[in-house]
Amino acid sequence: MSAQYLQGADLAAFGVPNATAPQIQQASSQIDVFLQRREGLLWAPDASGNPCYMEGLSAAITLTLQSSINPGTSVVATLQGPTVGLQIGAVLVADIQTPAATEALVVQAITGQQVTFAAVKFAHAANAQLSAGLSIVEQRTMPQDRPLTMLAKTPVMNVLSGVGRYGYMRRGSDAIGSIDTYSLLAVMSKFGGPPAWEPFTPQANSIDPQTGQLWVPAGVLLAYYTEIRVHYVAGWTYASLPADVKQACANIINNIVATAGVPGTMQRVQTGAAAMQRFASQGGALSSLVLDDDTKMLLAPYRARLLA
Repeated sequence: MSAQYLQGADLAAFGVPNATAPQIQQASSQIDVFLQRREGLLWAPDASGNPCYMEGLSAAITLTLQSSINPGTSVVATLQGPTVGLQIGAVLVADIQTPAATEALVVQAITGQQVTFAAVKFAHAANAQLSAGLSIVEQRTMPQDRPLTMLAKTPVMNVLSGVGRYGYMRRGSDAIGSIDTYSLLAVMSKFGGPPAWEPFTPQANSIDPQTGQLWVPAGVLLAYYTEIRVHYVAGWTYASLPADVKQACANIINNIVATAGVPGTMQRVQTGAAAMQRFASQGGALSSLVLDDDTKMLLAPYRARLLA
């Protein structure tokens, strides 16, 4: 469910003191659709106060610990649930219902029902829930011999995990890159099956929060990855949410009230010389949204750059 972009005293401050919870939810959902950010704009913290997961996402997979785990590095845990749905580098949010123990755990290795977490900061009891699918995930093909790429959602608040892999080079390109094609690792990458995902430490990379530009370190072959997959958190808390987004939410609520009774699929109503056109400039999937041009301008800086 989408996070709500107007709460408490802000309802009156932005001109919609009588807005109902369903209207706020509907307006917030329309903002997420227009921005192409299904995860929403609000993040929730871990027990230390750091960005941990996106509030607008629902868990794709829920697993439980069969026995307790303690703080440490390379912690092995036995899980109950569909571990086949996990990948190296996946992020599991532990104890989401217990704020004093909530944290993001990064999967380092998977062997059947046993999963190795890169690091654990807090103790978690047996039967504690682990939720997957609560972070933004992007997979990018890297430019040749360059360690830079762009993430689509900003501002980037926390890169939780990253994995990279080397692809098979085109004929005649082997000697162009930085990879030594005659090393043992290079031979294994060519003849050992599909390229393996290799975790890299998020702290070793560099991110510009506002632009989403990500610098990725070289991998085990001492060359830049061909492809990377990143789990991260981007957005704001409600307290820091830009006023533009709150005003856009209020505008949409007013539009919902003003167009009540007019079906979302009906773009134009005419009786004699009187006619009403309902936001008809929005085609396709956006045809039922009630965003006027002024509201679109308020939201434009926060749209996802899906082709970044």
